[in-house]
Amino acid sequence: MIKALSESVQTRPVAPVLIALFIGFSLFSPYFLTTGNMEALLTANSVVLIASVGMTLVFLLGGIDLSISTVISVSAVVSGLVMAGTGSIWWGAMAAMSVGLSVGLVNGLLIGLLGLTPFITTMATQLIARGVAFVLSKGIAVQGTPYGMLDFGFLTFHGIPAVTLTALLVVAVCMLLLTLTDWGRHVMLIGSNRNAARYSGINVRWVEVSVYSVSGLLGGIAGFISIATLGNAIPGVGDTLLLIIIGAVVLGGTTMEGGEGSIGRTVLGVGLLAVLISGLNLLGIPFYDQLIIQGLLIFLGTWLAMKLSARRH
Repeated sequence: MIKALSESVQTRPVAPVLIALFIGFSLFSPYFLTTGNMEALLTANSVVLIASVGMTLVFLLGGIDLSISTVISVSAVVSGLVMAGTGSIWWGAMAAMSVGLSVGLVNGLLIGLLGLTPFITTMATQLIARGVAFVLSKGIAVQGTPYGMLDFGFLTFHGIPAVTLTALLVVAVCMLLLTLTDWGRHVMLIGSNRNAARYSGINVRWVEVSVYSVSGLLGGIAGFISIATLGNAIPGVGDTLLLIIIGAVVLGGTTMEGGEGSIGRTVLGVGLLAVLISGLNLLGIPFYDQLIIQGLLIFLGTWLAMKLSARRH
């Protein structure tokens, strides 16, 4: 049992830190464990969780997707405009996912087929997506969100927000794809050893196209969910999320080199940052001090994950 616990800590080093923070904030703030705060914490981080799953897939491949934050923004804006014009939540959802998938597909084709650098390519699409979001919305929140969408943002099941359940459904589907399908095994193999994957007959280019497409699709879903959590489609909704998304994935133990990590670890990373931010806010810690604490935590978490990974290998 002790050996199993030790192995669990080595593969998920964030878990004990998350538990410690949860207990600590519960003791120091009487408001931390309240129903209202727990619901607010889960709702506020649903968008980050969905987008972080997409970033995890890209990291496992050995790439990076800087555009995912602005994919959230442009998907939200297009979805908001469609819903305002048609009154249909369904068409709004389809619009958001179509926009996200389109941007992801463009990233994948440029990187996978043309061989462009992921960092530069996704930085360029990030800028384009952000510009499109502000042009379409004229720089203001898109009004006219259907009441059903607003109700969805407040809907809970046994204390768990519906938007969080949606995010967990996305997590479950992607975990199954990554662990139980040939596609998932190909992603991990390419991230571990690209040449070996190519020599084994895997079509590396098209796997890259598919991974970036899925990342874009998840960004679109996150953008759609952001409308429910905020009440309107906001053109800058994703502007501050990129570093949080990357931080959560890295903190969870998924390496940027590829082939090492999992979606489950990312869930823990998102949970850790969510608990940390909520607890620091309740304790009245100034915003800029919070940034320093978050940065130090990500640095220490990355260092620890590297040490444990080296020990396992």
